[in-house]
Amino acid sequence: MAITTTAKYFTKGKNLSATSGGASGDIIYTCPNNFISLVKLIFVSNGATSAKKYSLQWYESATTTYHSIVDEVSLAASTNEKVIEGGAFIALAAGDKIVGFEESSSDFHVILSGEEHYQPT
Repeated sequence: MAITTTAKYFTKGKNLSATSGGASGDIIYTCPNNFISLVKLIFVSNGATSAKKYSLQWYESATTTYHSIVDEVSLAASTNEKVIEGGAFIALAAGDKIVGFEESSSDFHVILSGEEHYQPT
């Protein structure tokens, strides 16, 4: 049972450079051992001068499976968007990851934040 009375808050950022997903994607965040993480915000920005596509995946370590969070989303030049917000969250188990990639170049930046809750073994 996770201890939810004391949360450790985190924020991670990553400039994407990978152009394919799965094991080749850029790891944005990994849930640490003995924790459950609630990812409460994912913010994506496109710094390119034209529209580009990006994708985000959740790696489920228990099944070694990559699941699409968003797939080939086109984002206009010099704009940003929130993928998760407003009370929604993605719950990650220890070893789970959030992974991202883009169609080309290194124009996307991803910021995510949330809570880590200790789960004793």
